[in-house]
Amino acid sequence: ILLMGGAGTLASWNSSADTGSSQTITAGALSVTANADGVWKSGATTITPSTFKIVPGDSLNYTQTFNVVASGNNLLFTLAATPGAIAANSGSSADVALAAAVTGSANFASAGSNIAASTTPGTYKVTTAGTTVVTVTMTVTFPYASGNSTQTGAVTFGNGAVTVTQTQTP
Repeated sequence: ILLMGGAGTLASWNSSADTGSSQTITAGALSVTANADGVWKSGATTITPSTFKIVPGDSLNYTQTFNVVASGNNLLFTLAATPGAIAANSGSSADVALAAAVTGSANFASAGSNIAASTTPGTYKVTTAGTTVVTVTMTVTFPYASGNSTQTGAVTFGNGAVTVTQTQTP
């Protein structure tokens, strides 16, 4: 009897069954890509920024489209547009004054049926998988009361950004 206890246990009956057919689960996606370069305008006129002479009171708009690809049954995300940085071309007083006077802002509009605003402000949800075209407008404003120190100044506009970020799912 002592030898039997060390050699193992007696077998008992047991059984198992499969849980059903195997299933595949596929992850969704969220990405943003830029379409062709955008267009700079002063009012309704298309301009070339490097040759345009901005004056106090001007507002210039840069418009570009982006594709937002979104799929996922419970996917919620934010969509944000950030204007590019405005920097003086050099350390000259006119460049520095113009960089301090000019401001930038960004906004966007979406034109697609596969995303919709969610109950949380600023958040979108996927209604069907697909691509939504988002139009982003970045505005550069040169306030009217900027003063004489900005004359002949030059600034560089850095790249703005469009960002999609997944948020907590419901």
